[in-house]
Amino acid sequence: MTEEPKAAKPARIVRSNTRSNTDIKLQLSNSYPADFDQLAQLLHIVCLDARGRIPMDELAEKMGLAYRQVESLGSIAQAFGLIQRVTYKPSPLGQLIQTHDPFFDDLGTLWHLHYVISADPRHVVWNRIITLILPTRGIVTRDQLRVDLDDLRQWFSEDSIKKHVLKEVNTVLDAYTTQRFSRLAYMRLAGESYRLSYREPIPTLVLAASIVQYRTLQHPGATAVPVPELLTTINGPGVVFQLTEDRLRAALEELKNQPGFTVESRADLDQVRLADDLKAEDWMRRYYESR
Repeated sequence: MTEEPKAAKPARIVRSNTRSNTDIKLQLSNSYPADFDQLAQLLHIVCLDARGRIPMDELAEKMGLAYRQVESLGSIAQAFGLIQRVTYKPSPLGQLIQTHDPFFDDLGTLWHLHYVISADPRHVVWNRIITLILPTRGIVTRDQLRVDLDDLRQWFSEDSIKKHVLKEVNTVLDAYTTQRFSRLAYMRLAGESYRLSYREPIPTLVLAASIVQYRTLQHPGATAVPVPELLTTINGPGVVFQLTEDRLRAALEELKNQPGFTVESRADLDQVRLADDLKAEDWMRRYYESR
C-alpha cells in the first residue's frame, strides 16, 4: 500500500494587518453545511433574476427550502464572493463561475473559493482554523478547536460563544471532509482528529487569482507584493494553500510569462508586480479559458 505523502509545512507564519474586530462575523452558517449543490441552485436562480434586489422569501420558495436555511446559504455564498451583500445579486466571480463551472466541479474553482473564504478575517472561525490553528498544530480535534477559539469571548457574549462556536467549527470541518472541498484533499479525518493532508495541485492561474485577491485585501492600490510576504503572512496564499517556498517559487516562475504578472528577483528586490487593471476574476477567467 502506497504511503500518503506528508503535508509540507510552510515557512514561519507572520501575522498581517486584518480588519477591525468589530467587523468579524461569528455566525456565518448558523449550523447549516456548505452544501455546494444548493449553492449551485442558488447561484443559478440569482443569475437569471434581472431585478436590482432579490427578495429572500422568493428565493426560499424557488429553492423549496426554509427561509432560515436560505438565509444561511446566502451568508455562505457571500463569504465565497459569489453574491453581493443585501441585494443577493451575483458578483462578477459568481457570474463567471455560473458560466464556466455551474456545478462547482472544477478543482480550480474550489481552490479559489477556499482562498476567498479562508483569507478573510471577517469569517473569524473559518479564517483562524485554516490560517492559524491547523497550520500551527497540524492535527486537531473539535474540542481543541473550541478551546483555541475561546479568546473570542473578548468580542462576543458568553451565550453567543456557547451557542455558535462549535456549530461553526462543525461547518468548517464538514466542508473539507464531507462537502465539495473534500475533493481538495486539504484535510482528512483520522479517528476523532483532523489533520492537514497531501492536497491536490493548485493550478498556477488560480494561484495568480488568489495573489491578486490578497493584494486587494491587504494592499489595495499597490502594484507589487513581496514574495516572502505571500509565503508567510497569515492570510497570504502560502499559508492558506500550505505552500512550501519551493512550490510557490516554481509556480511564480510559470506565471511570469503571463501578461500582467512580473516577478522581480534581484539584489534586495523580491516581489510580484501585478497589472492594476486585472482583478481576481480576470485571472479566473484566464484559467477557465485555458482548460
